[in-house]
Amino acid sequence: MKKVLDEKCLNCGASLKYDPKKEKFYCEYCHGEFTLNDLKKKKVKKKADNLKEAEFDLMEDMNGYHCENCGASIISLDNISSTTCVYCKSNAIIKNRLTGIYKPDSIITFKYTKEDAILAFKEICKGRLLMPKNFNDIKNISEMEGLYVPFWLYNLENDCYIKADCTRVSTWVDSRNIYTKTSYYKVERGGILAFSSVPNDASKRFDDTIMNAIEPFDYKELKDFELSYLASYISEKYDVNKEDAYLNIKERIEEDSKNYLKNLNNTYQTTLVTDATNDIKIKETKYVLLPVFVLNIKFHDKIYHFAMNGQTGKLVGEIPIDSKKLIVLIVFSFLVSMILLLIFFKVQGYRW
Repeated sequence: MKKVLDEKCLNCGASLKYDPKKEKFYCEYCHGEFTLNDLKKKKVKKKADNLKEAEFDLMEDMNGYHCENCGASIISLDNISSTTCVYCKSNAIIKNRLTGIYKPDSIITFKYTKEDAILAFKEICKGRLLMPKNFNDIKNISEMEGLYVPFWLYNLENDCYIKADCTRVSTWVDSRNIYTKTSYYKVERGGILAFSSVPNDASKRFDDTIMNAIEPFDYKELKDFELSYLASYISEKYDVNKEDAYLNIKERIEEDSKNYLKNLNNTYQTTLVTDATNDIKIKETKYVLLPVFVLNIKFHDKIYHFAMNGQTGKLVGEIPIDSKKLIVLIVFSFLVSMILLLIFFKVQGYRW
């Protein structure tokens, strides 16, 4: 049987959860609060037991994972590294999916709660005249989870160079004519550009478009990874390796480099890049976990996906349009336009 880990209360032994507001771990039963250092001190005392447990974790069998608290089987997708027992709600951290090559270098912890995510969803729906009635009812939330999503962060340098065709246009007038002069230029620009902490999500399950939309994260708040931070959250290990993720990063760096050089001290009216070369060098790659709330809204048998940056509170998602409201708005706009047009003609003295 493969064991999972669970942070326990130092007072009563119940499962601990992480409070992002206080940046402490708390117990729902005895109301105890503990810092990360408190939990580390406990683990130091049990170092011998931990070594035995680590040896035990290396044993391979076919019995799956079981909750350390109640013994129930834990069903987990291959890339899930922490979850919650569906029976006793204890935290379940699958240690061997967070060690070796799968051990994150750093983590940004949650600053917002599930309640904050619900309020953000309600807020983003405000003032949406074409939104279907009751779409923002919290009863429509079919799934909402706080997830630590795996990301690769790249520090890079790009020795880049562009050629461009540019123009400057000037105009002047005299008493009879308007004159226009167009000057044409061949422009070359180059330089070594440094890029820091460029992210790419490392999970196939998440839509890259949504993950890009909830950026940026403040990477100054990266902390050394500790298993304890995963308490009460779901986390995943990467299933997109850094070599494959780099292909997306490469395209992004090349495009950003071209646009930067194109717009650098640009005094031209038009700039058309005709050629670009890039020599990208990876200086450092980090494997990190970043906090994301995922909300799935089920409405009229369709699922709408929303995601919130668990550090900044930025929420993105697709809000549907009520076709009936859209038709009413079009008809109403047409009638108002016609009335205003008739009033204009009448004021101008036109008669029919």
